[in-house]
Amino acid sequence: MAQSHFTSQAVLAAIRIGALDILADAHDGDSVAVSMTVDEIIAKLRAQNSAVVINRDALFRCMRLLCTSGVIEEKINVEYESSYLLTEIGRLLRRPGRDGDTPSMASFVLHWSEAPLWNALSELPNYVAGKCSSLVDRTVGDDASRKSFDRNVPPFDRANGMTASDYYKKNAVSCSHRNAVARYASSKEIASILNAMQCSSVLNESNLAGKTVVDVGGGYGDLVHAIESSISTVGQCYCLDLPDVIDEAILTNNNSNYPKNIATLVPGNMFDPSTIPPCDFIFSKHVLCDFSDEDVLRALQAFHKSLSSGGKLVIMDAVLPNGSDLNGKWNAAVSFDVLLMLTGRRGERSRLEWSNLGRRAGFVLEDVLSTSSVTVDLAILSRI
Repeated sequence: MAQSHFTSQAVLAAIRIGALDILADAHDGDSVAVSMTVDEIIAKLRAQNSAVVINRDALFRCMRLLCTSGVIEEKINVEYESSYLLTEIGRLLRRPGRDGDTPSMASFVLHWSEAPLWNALSELPNYVAGKCSSLVDRTVGDDASRKSFDRNVPPFDRANGMTASDYYKKNAVSCSHRNAVARYASSKEIASILNAMQCSSVLNESNLAGKTVVDVGGGYGDLVHAIESSISTVGQCYCLDLPDVIDEAILTNNNSNYPKNIATLVPGNMFDPSTIPPCDFIFSKHVLCDFSDEDVLRALQAFHKSLSSGGKLVIMDAVLPNGSDLNGKWNAAVSFDVLLMLTGRRGERSRLEWSNLGRRAGFVLEDVLSTSSVTVDLAILSRI
């Protein structure tokens, strides 16, 4: 467990120099993948760029480590040398843009393992221990308020001297990695949500027929548009978001081929029930995870007032496991929750946390549906 970060940095090194791309292109005359030695990989890299300098011994030892994690496989060639073949996992780690038909997850490694987040992780122990950060404005507030603020400076800010938002605005390459991760994750989510709904006894077509749906924090209306397109019998669908977001959505929809008037765009505020259309279902995707328990409770109370008797609230966040489902089992969403903490964002909640919050607002947690996307589950709360 304490050694897992060794592999992360070895993968990052292989991606950055292009070693995995070289292996991906290694084929014989019949288009069968062939293995390559470290010297052959270096020769190919130098053929692409004569100025490239590679530490042969370091690359050899990193390649050997990557064999243990399933990224590549070692083969012994006819000259009794170690050579390497890319696995299916390794093919997913080719740098983006090389093959438009093959998805690349290299951006996850480039984002999570590069210096800004890597250094932020090193600040996590001090953050947990409540130790002060050196990043504090001594001219603001009294000693007590400064100390409180100092202890709550997120790990990312401590390591990089600025907030994540400011850092990525100033560092285009790092920002491109972060955005690529977000695009990859979001591109999978809506399809996975629809598939989970179709398999559900609560959210399938027969239960949504004629029902009014409001997507709170729905941005440009992508989710409700997808629901309308896949469930023709659903009733009126609304996309509710803050007024400036809705203004942008209307402008974007009018200036593109985006289907118009499928979902009614509604400016509003999730804390104000008077702005939420009366409905049978409320969906909320990746919104409530950014708010404190107190604010979430306020939002749930507003939702309760807008929902019909027996109406459903569907929270589309990663729902973390509890008890035996958590103990001794690696979980991608739990790891991602710690990643969110590095930048000071609010976090994902567990099934138990949603049950307790829902009960305080007049809901009962009916079910949690998993999807094929690790970033989103469907927590179904029924109005009581």
